[in-house]
Amino acid sequence: MADLTERERTSNFVPAVIARWIESKRAEWGAKTAVDQERIATKMASSFREFQPAQVTTPVCAQYLKQFAATPRTHNMHRSILRQVLAFAALEGLREGYNPIDNIQTKRTPGRRRLVTDDEIESLKVAALQATRNGEALVQMIDLALITGQRISDVIAWQWEDVHEDGLRVTQGKTKERLLIEWTRPLRRVVEACAEGREKEGHLLKTQSGLPYRYAGIRSAWVRACERAGIEDLNIHDLRGRAGVDKLQRDGLEGAKDLLGHRSIKMTEHYVDGKSERRVKSGRRR
Repeated sequence: MADLTERERTSNFVPAVIARWIESKRAEWGAKTAVDQERIATKMASSFREFQPAQVTTPVCAQYLKQFAATPRTHNMHRSILRQVLAFAALEGLREGYNPIDNIQTKRTPGRRRLVTDDEIESLKVAALQATRNGEALVQMIDLALITGQRISDVIAWQWEDVHEDGLRVTQGKTKERLLIEWTRPLRRVVEACAEGREKEGHLLKTQSGLPYRYAGIRSAWVRACERAGIEDLNIHDLRGRAGVDKLQRDGLEGAKDLLGHRSIKMTEHYVDGKSERRVKSGRRR
């Protein structure tokens, strides 16, 4: 979207509307959300470059979304953004009537059941430390994510001013939920490790150049570590899932809900569903 000229940005074609919608939303987004939204918006702008908003009908939307039929989450993300863009166009007076996306149902998304194991965590840390740059920071990120259960975008956003006598404070970028994660020995140990060889100022996690991590950078380091460790189908967000399951097994659903920052038990149930084993007794006792 950045390559649109000023004249193109003020036109009434869909790419220009998308660019203006992004500018209206940017202040509400965290770093990762902004990256995801702009990536989708760029693809959408290319597909709708010849359309004005009033020309975007339900069949046109359905044809665009058809390419994502095999990936429900991607389908729903594109559907959601297209709906918001068309609603924004209506506010600008560029279309009237109902939103054509409303005739297209969201796709049901199965919960992810992949759970990172202790052996995989250790292998990842070994692989991270084999890197020539920033390996220790990746290990610290893994530990912080596993201990706190926070989203990666929030973990890399932590600054030393968030470290307090009673614990580590976080305002979740996605939900704006405010949490105080109380000190435990493992948490204090990994936070102190972040300060080794540097001043306690700025971000907890920094590159060797002293710069804060961007989501794309830490994710790339994660992917490389997974490749070196020979681990497949492991998403960086699976660390949060493992933290939620660990808390569930120790303190039940309510404890997992509090750590993850969910607003309802139902949300937590959906998040941890299928990620852990159910313990049952055998059928015969003798």
